[in-house]
Amino acid sequence: MPLLLCAFLLVGSLLALSGCQSVAPVVKVGLVAPFEGRYRDIGYDVIYSARLAVREINEAGGIGGTRVALVALDDNGNPEFAQATANSMVIDPAVVAVVGHWLPETSGVSAPIYAQNNLPFLLGGSEPFAATNPAHLPAGFVNAYAAVTPFDEMPGPYAAPAYDAFQLLFQAFAVAQEEYGVIDRSSVQTALMSLE
Repeated sequence: MPLLLCAFLLVGSLLALSGCQSVAPVVKVGLVAPFEGRYRDIGYDVIYSARLAVREINEAGGIGGTRVALVALDDNGNPEFAQATANSMVIDPAVVAVVGHWLPETSGVSAPIYAQNNLPFLLGGSEPFAATNPAHLPAGFVNAYAAVTPFDEMPGPYAAPAYDAFQLLFQAFAVAQEEYGVIDRSSVQTALMSLE
């Protein structure tokens, strides 16, 4: 019996190790928005778009086989919280870009933190990612958006801009991987500049 148990454990260990070799690499994208408090509607509008964009890119195989993970943090629409949240984002080296903060006062205090740490930052809530009229959204987007919400919610004015910001990031990731062979903060920043 002990010999059979040893053989079982050995086979199980080999299977576990072989499974580790097939794990796709992952890069993280930060989303910072007010998920609580007075501006929470903005936060919920953008997180569903972010989830939709990440789901779509991963279902398509990621960026050259690299999967994307979403890291969403609340800044409560408060400048002090926004600074703390930005500091939390910059300490994780796997976070290669951030989309946020959606309000001028929170973006204003956070942007310098991202810049000092060479973390690419797409400013949500301002051009080209300013609020839009959701009545003009294509039906396909509205249906896809509703499918990632818990209660088939409808997109608001920040849904399309958030989705567009993630699409631009994914383009930059593809350029970074193709041109530099790596998706990191530096290559993504360079790729973003080439796409502007």
